[in-house]
Amino acid sequence: MNFPVETRLQLTAITLADELSFTRAAERLEITQPALSKRIAELEKRVGFIIFKRNQRTVELTEAGQVFVRGCKDAAALLERAVRLARATHDEVRPVLTIGHSPYVDPSLVSAVLSVHLPLHADLRLRMESMFALDLAHSVLAAELDLAIITEPSDNPLLTSVEIATAPLCVVMPVEHPAAQGRSVSIRDLGEVGWMIFPRKAHPVVYDRVLEVARQAGTSPVELHHYVSPQEVVQLIAENFGVAFVAKGVAEPLQSREIAVRPLSERSLQLKSYLVLRADQSARLVNEFGRAFLKKVFPNAKLVDSNGQMLLKL
Repeated sequence: MNFPVETRLQLTAITLADELSFTRAAERLEITQPALSKRIAELEKRVGFIIFKRNQRTVELTEAGQVFVRGCKDAAALLERAVRLARATHDEVRPVLTIGHSPYVDPSLVSAVLSVHLPLHADLRLRMESMFALDLAHSVLAAELDLAIITEPSDNPLLTSVEIATAPLCVVMPVEHPAAQGRSVSIRDLGEVGWMIFPRKAHPVVYDRVLEVARQAGTSPVELHHYVSPQEVVQLIAENFGVAFVAKGVAEPLQSREIAVRPLSERSLQLKSYLVLRADQSARLVNEFGRAFLKKVFPNAKLVDSNGQMLLKL
């Protein structure tokens, strides 16, 4: 396959970064090792920095090389998606939007996504992907997702984020726990028991904030447990593992005669969810869907100004 020079060199860097072996990379690219070495030398001359540290035995990425290769992979993903969308347009295949969300997001937001109807795209299909917060943001940037619902995403100038919901983090606990007697719970009320929480990689920002709020309050768990599925906490609570921190929309269905659900009173544990898409997103269908979703979430809000411009701008 003949690539334009820039694409060819990027593919060479990606392949060598994957293999960390000139022999294996050359085999994958179906070129000789001298030709591979020549390409890498040409690429490093063009970018002006060393991408690979190599000697007779090892090949390693430099720190700058890691950043460069990551960018090459993102660019390759964008190109692949552009080709896929163009082919679908050419073949008049039904349009598809891929939308990501966390397994811990409020189910009502997912329902709002699924209920969006675009009159001009009656045959639109939605592909839903569940993944952790950092993976969601990266997948939007890499164009693997068109849109995502992310709770407390990190700031990124390459992403556009529109706040769509605020809800307290909740505590799921046995009904006989003293803190269950009130309408809300302070994290100070949760000492001397075990805590169950989602894995840190699921929501690093929220996870760290919970532990920091606890530290400032002088509170800590007897033991710290991690759950993947929120439904796991019901059995763990029945087995006296303690109390669980669960997002509000996911926590409420867990309430029963034996289990109480109470919101945390700390303002810093009010969690905000956002609709997120690429800042340079120019696909009309993606933007139309985003606006339609915002109208579902804010049915009574004024979304346009006197000039017809979106106030919640995507």
